[in-house]
Amino acid sequence: MSLPFGRPRPSLADRVRRILSSRGLSLAELSRASRGDRLRHIPHSLYSSLRKRSFSPSLYQLHSLSTLSGYRLVDWLALFGISLDDVSRFQVLFPSLRTVELDTRAYHPAAPIPWLYDLKEPDFSTPLVPLSQWVAVGSRRRIDSVARDAKTTFRYVKIGSHDARAFPDLLPGSIVRVSDDFSALRRTPIGKTPGRTMFLVQHSKGITCSRLLRSESDTIVLCSRQLPYAPIELTLGIEGVVLGEVGIEIRSIAVVQKPAVSASLERYRVPSPLSRASPARNAGEFIQRARKACGISFREASERTRVIARELGDPRYYCSPGALSDYETRKFAPRHLHKLISICAVYFAGAADLFEACGAALDKAGTHAMPRDLLNLSPEIPASAGETSRFLSEMERRFGQLPHFLRTAGSSMFGLQNVSLRDVFWVGDSQEAKYSCLAGIQFLIVDRRQKKPRASLSSPIWAQPIYVLQKRGGYSWGFCRLENGVLSLCSLAQRAKSLRLRHGVDAEVVGRVVGVIRKLM
Repeated sequence: MSLPFGRPRPSLADRVRRILSSRGLSLAELSRASRGDRLRHIPHSLYSSLRKRSFSPSLYQLHSLSTLSGYRLVDWLALFGISLDDVSRFQVLFPSLRTVELDTRAYHPAAPIPWLYDLKEPDFSTPLVPLSQWVAVGSRRRIDSVARDAKTTFRYVKIGSHDARAFPDLLPGSIVRVSDDFSALRRTPIGKTPGRTMFLVQHSKGITCSRLLRSESDTIVLCSRQLPYAPIELTLGIEGVVLGEVGIEIRSIAVVQKPAVSASLERYRVPSPLSRASPARNAGEFIQRARKACGISFREASERTRVIARELGDPRYYCSPGALSDYETRKFAPRHLHKLISICAVYFAGAADLFEACGAALDKAGTHAMPRDLLNLSPEIPASAGETSRFLSEMERRFGQLPHFLRTAGSSMFGLQNVSLRDVFWVGDSQEAKYSCLAGIQFLIVDRRQKKPRASLSSPIWAQPIYVLQKRGGYSWGFCRLENGVLSLCSLAQRAKSLRLRHGVDAEVVGRVVGVIRKLM
């Protein structure tokens, strides 16, 4: 992301002056109005300070500018090259030891996203087809024009490597969508066999995705289907709360993560009652809670902030291990608010929640959108721009609201520089998978650069590399290996037969599958 700090400082100062003038304000008036609060005070020398390369306003000064001008805080952040949407981008990228919830809020509702238009009527009964045959990328649209109010609310969580109770149906690093629908829980009979539906459950140690066994009407047991986790029995409402049903999995298989079984999870333990956590009293307490919830060390968190600083091209995003430790002892936000973006990203915290703990809540600042010309952005896209895509309408009907927060994270999640429609294949509903850990796959994401199939005979099914082949009659996918010019394909469809095809004559390798999107319910 290009930063306006690289531009001449007089230009930035002039833009701030124009923004204040658009509201009929002067810097002197804002300085007098903010007097009395040392943190939020806007100095008379702000324009002069903006001309210094080492200066950037604090979170509290920007919150004061937002409150007094009426313009949204996220727009003031954007003026200085900071986007809260970068939080979810890096949360998707970084692995997690424990299952954590992602920050999926769209902080810039007018942000443009690529939209699709139909090339032809899609045939969803087709077993395997690239999306480029059905749709193409058209003009961009605003998020608030396509994100409709849904009856069912969703949250997205990332499966931790030390908390994979749903393995191998869900793998460490997978992102799963959880709905607030509890009908499957009510249908689960009381007995000795866990149901097939997976749920997101909150307990004293955090959150976890697991199958449940209902031993009694008010008691559930967390059950692992394969790993030697000791079962945990929870009393609903006292020791555990079911937060929702797991419906969609977005799995990256570019690099397969193996779950780690902690010795403490092998032994049965008496569950502790859930404690009602009160809101964090200050920024340091919030940051400490977030770090402990995700289970990351200061050193590892610091290395991740180095990645953020390198990707965003600004060293102010970097936090040393000592600085991260110091932030937990302070009541107020760090001087450079870039640090807050990094803290939210590495500790899997919500940016809006941290801002509120810092005393600079987004909803207590300005509410008016800053004109795009003042932000040096292209003209705003009309909310109703573009035609309705039948393909996207059908996807929303089948899956509900689409995860727009992944618009900037898809490439990094699957290890691709750019994900195009040629790389995304519709699998269809007609193929029933042979293995439960691969059942319900709707989409494949393919890396076309990997065209040499390499079997991994020692790996389990969930870790076997999958390839897409193009034959004369269409496409096929499954486990594949190349030997003496012959492609041996073990299809993943329930009733499909294994094939032996001459490489370059009967079939060609399209690429290796690096990601899948599957429906679990």
